[in-house]
Amino acid sequence: MTEPLDAQRMERSLARSIGVLVIIAVLVPLALFSLFERQARRLEALGDHGAPVVATVTGISGDGSVHYAYAVEGTPYTWSVAPEAAPFEVGHAFPAHYLPEDPAFSRPGADRTVATREAAENRAGMRPVLLAIFWFFAAFAGSTAIELRALRRVGAAAYASPEALPSRMRRRLATLGFVIGPLLLAIFAWHARDAAARGESMVGVALGVVFALLVLGGTLFYALREGPAQAGGRAARMMRWVVPLAIAVAVLRLLAYAFTS
Repeated sequence: MTEPLDAQRMERSLARSIGVLVIIAVLVPLALFSLFERQARRLEALGDHGAPVVATVTGISGDGSVHYAYAVEGTPYTWSVAPEAAPFEVGHAFPAHYLPEDPAFSRPGADRTVATREAAENRAGMRPVLLAIFWFFAAFAGSTAIELRALRRVGAAAYASPEALPSRMRRRLATLGFVIGPLLLAIFAWHARDAAARGESMVGVALGVVFALLVLGGTLFYALREGPAQAGGRAARMMRWVVPLAIAVAVLRLLAYAFTS
């Protein structure tokens, strides 16, 4: 008499997971899209009617970011950019442009149309990032829906039985390859194209491929080294901290890029 209750509990858990994954797949890209679009609109406005100002380098942080300051009608403002955008020493004065409706927003350089080009580049780079985020969570939602269908078809006892464990593991490994494979290919293709455009060596890209495969292989080895019976629990323990950490790092990097680049 316990199977219906177990089935109901397992169904609710899988259905709840699907709902959460779908919500994340939709809301996170939408939220990031709004942030990127806001940044792109500010850059376009800066390129259209940015006001000139003289800025002075105030410091260089450990990661190389150049911090500079300027004043608009007696009010001081600060900003920071990548070193290649303002390759100056501390104390050096240089031309910049600020946004009249938001004086705290600025870019170095005498040519304000650089901001217009940056807006276009940001929009072009935004699309694959948002698509990758959507793909990641939507694909796992789809795989969870497949698990839910299997549970409803065979029942809780058969679904959770030791005999069914190998087939469940095969489905999960196939899902992992289906989700991660295209993302890795897209990432490394982008890096290879960028390196070729800059005339840089492909050694760094190749090392990145090897490192990613080692990480993926190490993760699978950790999950499967004690056999399929323990793999589910070990994978679940990893996912409890790996997934939130990965999401947090990705979102923070995107936010940092949107507001400091």
